[in-house]
Amino acid sequence: MSCGTKRCNKLLSYQEVCKMTALTVKEMEYFEETIARLAAAEFFEIKPCPKCRTHVERTDLSNLCVHCTICTADQKKIYYFCWQCQREWKVSGPRSDRCENDGCINKDLQLLQTCKTISLPAVEGVTDCPSVRACPKCGLSVEHSSQYCKNITCPRCHIEFCFVCLKLKLECNKTSSPYKICPSGVAPRQTSIPVWQRK
Repeated sequence: MSCGTKRCNKLLSYQEVCKMTALTVKEMEYFEETIARLAAAEFFEIKPCPKCRTHVERTDLSNLCVHCTICTADQKKIYYFCWQCQREWKVSGPRSDRCENDGCINKDLQLLQTCKTISLPAVEGVTDCPSVRACPKCGLSVEHSSQYCKNITCPRCHIEFCFVCLKLKLECNKTSSPYKICPSGVAPRQTSIPVWQRK
């Protein structure tokens, strides 16, 4: 929220907004919980446990097997669940592709394999490019608007990369312009999703 005067337009802190809008204690609690939930979703891999609904953080982003400490304590035996299909873990050891439950599929990977193809009219020579790509840094699925140049900025990790060849923008720009096809052509459909190594 900004000040609102034509001359100022200064961004206000949350505390200033609370004072100006005269939020009740209940409204402030609601907004603070919502802000915390959004921040957690942005910076951590958090989902509710399918059994007890307690929020669990997945710390190893390359492993779909997640341990719920609450269910483990309640059941007095170790409880693991699959991050992907949200069912009890059936295999031993970590896996990054799927568990052994029927129907356990990575929907993001399936989307990368089956999405329609697009052309980028503003980019010379680019036709039959997958319409969805996984960010090469964090793995978020992103779509190109089919307008403007071939470079795109990931909304999660904010890295700029070439939607056509999947190289980082700085690397791609060494051999190609933003409005011409890359020397290596259109990269094939991705068969894996990069795991974000957050710092």
